[in-house]
Amino acid sequence: MMAVVALPAAAAAFQVVGDAIPAPLTDVADRLSAGQIRLRLVDPRVVNPDTVMPAYFSQEGLVRVGRAWQGRTALTAQQIEDAVAFLMTLKEE
Repeated sequence: MMAVVALPAAAAAFQVVGDAIPAPLTDVADRLSAGQIRLRLVDPRVVNPDTVMPAYFSQEGLVRVGRAWQGRTALTAQQIEDAVAFLMTLKEE
Protein backbone atom coordinates (compact mmCIF):
# COMPACT_ATOMS: atom_id res chain seq x y z
CA MET A 1 0.00 0.00 0.00
CA MET A 2 1.41 3.37 -0.98
CA ALA A 3 -0.12 6.74 -0.28
CA VAL A 4 0.96 10.34 -0.54
CA VAL A 5 -0.66 12.55 2.05
CA ALA A 6 -1.19 16.24 1.35
CA LEU A 7 -0.46 18.44 4.35
CA PRO A 8 -0.50 22.20 4.90
CA ALA A 9 2.28 24.11 3.13
CA ALA A 10 4.34 24.28 6.33
CA ALA A 11 4.42 20.49 6.59
CA ALA A 12 6.14 18.03 4.29
CA ALA A 13 4.25 15.35 2.35
CA PHE A 14 5.11 11.79 3.23
CA GLN A 15 4.79 8.39 1.61
CA VAL A 16 3.36 5.39 3.45
CA VAL A 17 4.85 2.07 2.39
CA GLY A 18 3.12 -0.90 4.01
CA ASP A 19 2.90 -0.04 7.69
CA ALA A 20 5.71 2.52 7.75
CA ILE A 21 6.99 5.87 6.52
CA PRO A 22 10.51 4.86 5.45
CA ALA A 23 11.88 8.32 4.61
CA PRO A 24 12.48 10.87 7.36
CA LEU A 25 10.22 13.89 7.25
CA THR A 26 13.13 16.09 8.28
CA ASP A 27 16.15 15.81 10.53
CA VAL A 28 15.37 16.64 14.14
CA ALA A 29 18.69 18.36 14.90
CA ASP A 30 18.06 20.80 12.05
CA ARG A 31 14.81 21.86 13.70
CA LEU A 32 15.49 21.69 17.45
CA SER A 33 18.38 22.50 19.78
CA ALA A 34 19.73 19.94 22.25
CA GLY A 35 17.84 21.72 25.02
CA GLN A 36 14.58 21.59 23.10
CA ILE A 37 15.01 17.88 22.38
CA ARG A 38 15.88 17.25 26.04
CA LEU A 39 12.71 19.00 27.23
CA ARG A 40 10.56 16.98 24.85
CA LEU A 41 12.03 13.76 26.23
CA VAL A 42 11.94 14.78 29.90
CA ASP A 43 8.39 16.15 29.89
CA PRO A 44 6.76 17.01 26.54
CA ARG A 45 3.66 18.33 28.35
CA VAL A 46 5.60 21.53 29.02
CA VAL A 47 5.59 22.23 25.28
CA ASN A 48 2.20 20.69 24.51
CA PRO A 49 -0.13 19.97 27.44
CA ASP A 50 -2.33 17.80 25.18
CA THR A 51 0.45 15.53 23.93
CA VAL A 52 0.16 11.77 24.15
CA MET A 53 3.94 11.37 24.16
CA PRO A 54 5.09 10.00 27.50
CA ALA A 55 7.22 11.98 29.95
CA TYR A 56 10.37 9.86 30.14
CA PHE A 57 11.98 11.65 33.09
CA SER A 58 9.11 13.11 35.06
CA GLN A 59 6.82 11.59 37.64
CA GLU A 60 4.55 14.61 38.07
CA GLY A 61 0.89 14.36 37.06
CA LEU A 62 1.09 10.88 35.59
CA VAL A 63 -1.93 8.58 35.68
CA ARG A 64 -2.23 4.81 35.36
CA VAL A 65 1.42 4.17 36.22
CA GLY A 66 2.22 0.48 36.39
CA ARG A 67 3.28 -0.85 39.76
CA ALA A 68 6.80 -1.63 38.51
CA TRP A 69 7.23 2.00 37.42
CA GLN A 70 5.79 3.79 40.46
CA GLY A 71 8.40 6.08 41.97
CA ARG A 72 10.70 5.66 38.95
CA THR A 73 11.22 7.48 35.70
CA ALA A 74 10.97 5.61 32.42
CA LEU A 75 14.54 6.61 31.50
CA THR A 76 17.55 7.51 33.62
CA ALA A 77 19.31 10.86 33.28
CA GLN A 78 22.11 9.10 31.39
CA GLN A 79 19.64 7.51 28.99
CA ILE A 80 18.06 10.91 28.32
CA GLU A 81 21.49 12.39 27.56
CA ASP A 82 22.36 9.42 25.32
CA ALA A 83 19.12 9.91 23.38
CA VAL A 84 19.78 13.66 23.03
CA ALA A 85 23.33 12.99 21.82
CA PHE A 86 22.06 10.53 19.23
CA LEU A 87 19.24 12.78 18.04
CA MET A 88 21.69 15.68 17.66
CA THR A 89 23.52 13.62 15.03
CA LEU A 90 20.44 13.64 12.81
CA LYS A 91 21.27 16.65 10.63
CA GLU A 92 21.20 17.31 6.91
CA GLU A 93 24.60 16.79 5.40
